[in-house]
Amino acid sequence: MLSITVLLIAMTLFSCNPDNPDDTTSVKKISIMGDSYSTFEGWSNMDVEGNPNEYFVYYPHEDNTDVTSVEKTWWYMLCQKPEFELEISNSYSGSVVSNTHYGGVDVTDADLSFMHRVGKNSFGVDYNGDPDIILVFGGTNDCWADVELGDYVYNDWTAADLKCFRPAFSKLLASLKTLYPDATVYSITNGNNEVSGLTRPYAKSIEKVCKHYGVTNIVLKDIEKTDGHPTYKGMQSICEQVYEVVRGS
Repeated sequence: MLSITVLLIAMTLFSCNPDNPDDTTSVKKISIMGDSYSTFEGWSNMDVEGNPNEYFVYYPHEDNTDVTSVEKTWWYMLCQKPEFELEISNSYSGSVVSNTHYGGVDVTDADLSFMHRVGKNSFGVDYNGDPDIILVFGGTNDCWADVELGDYVYNDWTAADLKCFRPAFSKLLASLKTLYPDATVYSITNGNNEVSGLTRPYAKSIEKVCKHYGVTNIVLKDIEKTDGHPTYKGMQSICEQVYEVVRGS
């Protein structure tokens, strides 16, 4: 009888072991809120049942990078790890966190704004699905478009506030934490002083807003790029840098 009891205990411990690849109880669903870095044709926003909209994508872009299959994107590689699976790639090429696009164009009511892609869309389908983890990877286009940084505003945002980067990023994180209380939100920052990434003022702004909301900020380093966009090697580096932080979620 004792040996049977010991065997049952051992089987139970093994089944709960996070290193056991057959254990599906700890698999976390990941939703990506991103821009061109996180897109791929046929994958961006098409994973949510009932949503007929496919976002504008950058990849595959054979003229500029060697990211020619979805398997070479950072988020797909991340979601192939045994403890993760993809919920949705809520990513739109050229999108901004704020409501100001290139040339000062107002995108308040367009999917080009990250803030517009939170909660339910016009079809009643949640943009981010039902995630355990939300990875916010944005700010690059705001920086490239020279969107005004604005002040740090943490409540009572006005329309004018949301045309600036800092208050818009603040409202984005606040909205995600409110609408997805059971999900863990992470921010991914595209470097902190790169020509093809974020300038230091934008990177520092993200860091400060994340600290206010208790959101972990992953600052990427040494990402190989062509024409400002990650190559396959760059995608691999993004995947591993993000994985090192979120693997314990």
